[in-house]
Amino acid sequence: MDRLTGVDALLDLLDTLFDDREDATSRAATEHWDTMYTRPGHPLAVDLPDANLVAWRDAGLLPLDTIATALDVGCGLGRNSRWLAAQGVRTTGVDIAATTLGRARTLSAGLDVTFADVDVLREPVPGGPFDLVYDSGCFHHLAPHRRISYLRTLRSALRPGGWFGICTFAAGRMGSTADDADLLRSGRVGEGVGYTEAELVDVFSWLEPVAIGPIPPQADVAEPVFTHDFLTVALFRRPG
Repeated sequence: MDRLTGVDALLDLLDTLFDDREDATSRAATEHWDTMYTRPGHPLAVDLPDANLVAWRDAGLLPLDTIATALDVGCGLGRNSRWLAAQGVRTTGVDIAATTLGRARTLSAGLDVTFADVDVLREPVPGGPFDLVYDSGCFHHLAPHRRISYLRTLRSALRPGGWFGICTFAAGRMGSTADDADLLRSGRVGEGVGYTEAELVDVFSWLEPVAIGPIPPQADVAEPVFTHDFLTVALFRRPG
């Protein structure tokens, strides 16, 4: 009989509460993501950057001219990775969907972007620390206990003085609003977890908030972008 002796063993055990489909961050979900990204008409099967990235740049909140390197967490087809690379930022995109990453590499030919098959919750991230870590749609799929792994990776991947941006489900608009105990008891996170602005500030309390709110609508951005009204976005800076 095995007995728990460390945090990683506890996290692995808690993983077993969620089946392969419910734990959308594990390698068992790879086929799900590869299928989703190739589904005709799926909202994520586009080649547009998140509206907040463009808005933060244009407002001077995210000074991309001072940012040399970026990590795109859960990059999918690499739409945000390509946009960052086009701004002159050397970008690494990571995901667990191998087929999707192959398409991302083809779409990104000629740009200074690298894609790696990495599970950021359970495996080391190559390169880094980075000047910018960006997450569009990974965080809200985490089971509650895997926020611990996520924060550990973020602390390692983000340099002091660096920037962290996130685009995630907005509580009450998309995703579950159940508390963590109920999510763990049920072994379900459904299509994801919705977060309030206050919850994001609390989860990332070791970072300084720069901007937080609903994702900007297309009408507020000067170029074509990815935007949906069920998303909340936040920009933080790590004290340096």
